[in-house]
Amino acid sequence: MFAREVKEEKMKRKQGFLFDYNFCIGCKACEISCQVYHNQDPDINWRHVDMMLIHEDEIEKEIFITHSCHHCDEPACMDVCPVGAYIKLENGIVQPLHDKCIGCGYCIVACPYGSITKGKDGKAQKCNLCAEKLERGEEPACVAGCPCDVLKLVDAGVSDSAGMEKEMPGFKRFFTKPNIRFYPRMKRNEFIH
Repeated sequence: MFAREVKEEKMKRKQGFLFDYNFCIGCKACEISCQVYHNQDPDINWRHVDMMLIHEDEIEKEIFITHSCHHCDEPACMDVCPVGAYIKLENGIVQPLHDKCIGCGYCIVACPYGSITKGKDGKAQKCNLCAEKLERGEEPACVAGCPCDVLKLVDAGVSDSAGMEKEMPGFKRFFTKPNIRFYPRMKRNEFIH
């Protein structure tokens, strides 16, 4: 009984991703894990890993960002959909309703993060935070697949109270209020004592 209550309480909290770009190696295991778990076509990815160059301490460095749907507090996709093909669950997941989608593409254009794609059937599809896995008490495929443990699913309120950042190089927080947080950047001299 206690385990069920803990699972139900976790499902009610607003979930969000926490990403540590200080230690991401850009291996794309999160991207591939998502694609394999959801049996997606090779040209459809709900999660992407991108490399960026930053200049820090007079050195050019590669950093990586992994991103998918950010399950925003004010999702633009949901606001523009003319048929209500998205719902926001109690735990913050923005859930697509595939059967309701008419394939108009308004949500694809409205998402400032490019997190929605069209499937082979012409309908919109995106990350659902592996809601069915969460129901079973499991981690999303992308989180479980990360070999460096730099991608987590956490309570967004806890991330905020712990001082995690809402932006990183290459990622800006927009009006939709995305539920992804980032560890603060560690500088080279913080590793050396």
